[in-house]
Amino acid sequence: MLKNKLLQLLLLGCFLLSLHHGIAQNIGAPIPLEEKVSLQNVLELARDNSLDAYKSKRKYGVNYWQFKSFRSSLLPKIDFHTRPFTFNRALVQRYDSEQNIDVFRQQQNLSSFANISMTQNIRATGTNLFINSSFDRIVNSGNTSIENYSATPIRIGMVQPIMAFNRFKWEKQTEPLKYQKAKQEFIYEQQTINLRTIDLFFHWAMAHKKVTIAQENKDSAKKLFGIGEKRYDLGSIERDDLLNLEMDVYNANTNLTQNLQNLQKAEADLRLYLREAMPTDALPELPEIISDLQINIDKAMALAKANNPDILDLRLRKIEALRNLDKAVKDNRFDLSVSASYGLNQQANSLRDAYGNLLDQQMVSVNFSIPILDWGERRGNIKTARMNKDIADIELQQDADRLQQEIAQKVIDFNLQKDLVTGALRTSEIARESYTITEKRFLSGRVGLLNLTSARKAWQSATEQYIQSLLNYWRLYYKVQELTLYDFLNDRPLWQDFDNVLND
Repeated sequence: MLKNKLLQLLLLGCFLLSLHHGIAQNIGAPIPLEEKVSLQNVLELARDNSLDAYKSKRKYGVNYWQFKSFRSSLLPKIDFHTRPFTFNRALVQRYDSEQNIDVFRQQQNLSSFANISMTQNIRATGTNLFINSSFDRIVNSGNTSIENYSATPIRIGMVQPIMAFNRFKWEKQTEPLKYQKAKQEFIYEQQTINLRTIDLFFHWAMAHKKVTIAQENKDSAKKLFGIGEKRYDLGSIERDDLLNLEMDVYNANTNLTQNLQNLQKAEADLRLYLREAMPTDALPELPEIISDLQINIDKAMALAKANNPDILDLRLRKIEALRNLDKAVKDNRFDLSVSASYGLNQQANSLRDAYGNLLDQQMVSVNFSIPILDWGERRGNIKTARMNKDIADIELQQDADRLQQEIAQKVIDFNLQKDLVTGALRTSEIARESYTITEKRFLSGRVGLLNLTSARKAWQSATEQYIQSLLNYWRLYYKVQELTLYDFLNDRPLWQDFDNVLND
């Protein structure tokens, strides 16, 4: 009994001496300068440098210029068209009244034309108003040369469809809604970038933690194998126990190499996404949980209805379904339109006379067409449009229900996740402490290698589970923020300076 006690004290002394030597070496070694990078740092880098961020800005730019074109279409348009020089020489068919036959005769002329016009659409009624001025000149050459001018200094008119599909009225509803949706989609995509970045960051953090644990396991395995050799020489352990300790050393080396490879890949994926904007010597700094944040489901539902681009898309699709039905009904009924114009014109052999003694030019036209027999084609088109509108209504309701269910589920999961993170953190601390105690008991000979290995695996698993639960916490938070476009941390809506988006 006394011999065993002395042996244990001798081994414990050897362990403490080797530990003191290792600490002394670490104190004397230079400390590498490494910069800690937090989750918020990485999120900011992703929003500024990732290709997803650049793409979202360009997608917003497309919608911005489309809306700008729509607003410009509300204003009058001025067009100028001219054909300054046209020379024509050809044989043309003409009627000879003296012989009462058609003959071919040589014709040669030089003509010029110019027209300037201004048009304006009245969106409420679909009316097209126009005002123009035109000028023609023609010079016929042959046996005699004749020069002729035709001038219309001013002509005012309108074209008014009656009971026809008015696309301008529907554009007034859909285009501003599309632009508002584009703004919300841009902010929404920023949150999608956050979610992608969170996955990459925690993958990197998990890989880094596994390398740290693998390095500790390697050091511990080498230390225990060294102690095991001394015990085996003294006859206190069997050969198979020593072989198991040696096998642990090789397994620990292999595990460390594999985890280093995984760390390099995880860091390379993150750097690629950030376009090499992350510091070279960077260490992940795990974020803390937000201790008292609880999200109210009713508030989240109301914010989603007000901010989520999918809700706007549902409204837009509802309007488009009504527009398509309106178009089908009016395009397959009858056509009625009124055209009218008034102007002044004259023709003469000189430019001066063409603009003098102007004559009235008046035109009124009523156009009407109605199908007599089409074998039900138009009726079928209208029925099809009504059925498509009913299908769209059902799909819209299904999408709205799905979105509400997703928001409610994500909020519930987030509010519960805090307890899971707290429990995982405490489990990790307990597993770490249990491993430390088991290691000491193993060194004193009171437990076997199997207990030590089991305690080490439990500590490693608990540590990984804590990081995973922390990832789930932050992923759920940013998912709720994505669905509601609301910053619950600072209790304010997400905001974007759209004036500077296109300048980046």
